[in-house]
Parts: sequence; C-alpha cells; structure tokens
Amino acid sequence: MKSSIAAFSHLLVVIESDEDMSIPLTRAANLCALFSSKMTVFVSLHRIMKDAKKSDLPDDLFTLVSEQQNGINAQLKKINSAQYVNKIILSWKQKPTLAITELISTGSFDLVLKTPYQQKDYKKLFRSGFDQYFVGECPLPLWMVKAREWDDSLEVLACVDMCDEDFGNQQLNYKILATSDMLAAALKAQMHVVDCYYGEVGSLRIDYDSKRGFKRQASIKEIHVDRLKHYIGEYALVDDQLHFEEGLPDDALPEKAAALNAEVTVIGNNEDTNYIDRLFGDTAGALTKAMPCDILVLKP
Repeated sequence: MKSSIAAFSHLLVVIESDEDMSIPLTRAANLCALFSSKMTVFVSLHRIMKDAKKSDLPDDLFTLVSEQQNGINAQLKKINSAQYVNKIILSWKQKPTLAITELISTGSFDLVLKTPYQQKDYKKLFRSGFDQYFVGECPLPLWMVKAREWDDSLEVLACVDMCDEDFGNQQLNYKILATSDMLAAALKAQMHVVDCYYGEVGSLRIDYDSKRGFKRQASIKEIHVDRLKHYIGEYALVDDQLHFEEGLPDDALPEKAAALNAEVTVIGNNEDTNYIDRLFGDTAGALTKAMPCDILVLKP
C-alpha cells in the first residue's frame, strides 16, 4: 500500500524573539527552494515582552518591532531567500498559540517549522509550553530544526512502530513511509527504516503441541521483521536500509540517527497526552530534544 504524499507548498515558520532566527529561516529556505514553496514567518515576542516595564512599553515596543523586522530582513538577504516570503507576522500576544491556531485554521499551511526552545539547565526536565502545543496539539506536520548543516550525502530515517497493529497506527506507519520516501526523492537521499522493539522475556520461546511436540516460537524481533515486510513491499529497500533496534525509542532512535548521520528523522505521534505527558513530555516530545538531527513529527 504505497501512497503518494504531496510536497509542502506553504510553510509556517515560527520563531521566538530570543532565539537565533538564522537556524529556522535557513532550513525553511532550503525546503522552499526544494519544493518551490513559500513561507510565512511568525515571530512571537511574548517572552521578551514579559521583561518590559509598563512605563517603558511604548518605546520598547517600537524598538522591539523595528529590531525584529530589520533582523529578519537582514537574515533573509544574507541567505538570499526574501523571494520565498509571503508575509512576516510579529505577535506580542501573551498566548501566541492562540494566534498560531487562528493562522492554521485558515487552511493555508501544510507544514509548521521551528527550533526546539532551549530552556535553562534547571528547567530542561520540563517541556516548553510553546513546544508542547506543537508536538501535542498542532494538527499539521511539525518540522523541528537542529543547528547543523546538511551533508552532501543525505540520509532520511523513517521511524515506524510495529508493536501496535491497530488501524490508526497502521495508517500512521504508511504515512511515515510515504513522507520519508517523498523527502528522500526530493533530497536525492537514501531512505532508512527503523523499528524499535522490547527485549525478549526469556532467551528461548517454546510452544508445546501434543501432536507436533515442542516448537520454537518466533522471537519478538522476527515478528517485527515479518510485520514490516507488509509495509515496505513497494519500496526499493535492501536489508542494509532496514534497522531493528532493541530498546525504548527515546534511547534507540537518537543513537541510530547519529550512527547513520541522518539529516532528518520522520516519526509519528498519535498519543493522547494527559497531565503527566504535558508536564514531562511524551515520546515524541522527548525526541524533539534528544535527536541529533532535524525531526519531522506527523499526526494520523
């Protein structure tokens, strides 16, 4: 069941005013050039606005807006990418997610791109509320950009889940593979597929049948290998492009991405976040910080 995925046509680039805007703008320009796309740049000023004194707010606001506008224009000129920009939006709302939700609801965008917020050391345990919204609630694909340049030889890593066979998870696996295949073709990159599984309970799994006697059960890894075959039949993948990693995705995926020197890793997030997830982060949220490369998060 190989499905086709349309290329991204309009990117919503989200920048926080206290971060290095060159990182997301450069990657957005890369993708716009690749897919003949356009971008809208949304800059949230809510963090530094908190520090502005009310008595100084008018002057600070004027200076702030001017600096941000000039900074964006200078960066776009530096990377020769002004032609890709549809609009620049500066927002000082205390809840920027509301403004972003309104933008997304227009149906104009098909990808959100931003960098993970770098929190102070004592706060790294907790996820930024801004990032939490994008990972857990944003309905669009989310491209989290890391501060690294792409190599000439590109690798795309598709992370599928063979543990759960329910229909929703199957559809998400197909979507991950189709999107990864589209990216690999556009980037002229090699596509790899990785699946994580939990270790065997015992070293030997045996069933007993009264007529046939003892029979060895398939190992958990063998079950995962067999399941994956149903997904990749129409993709031209060889054994060296298929990877089965024992362990939790939080640990195994960053290690595999680093070993392959992947430029982008594609994962799915179909988890219903509860209070604990919102506070500490679910698997997808943890991976946006832990992965050594760009990460594209897809929803069902």
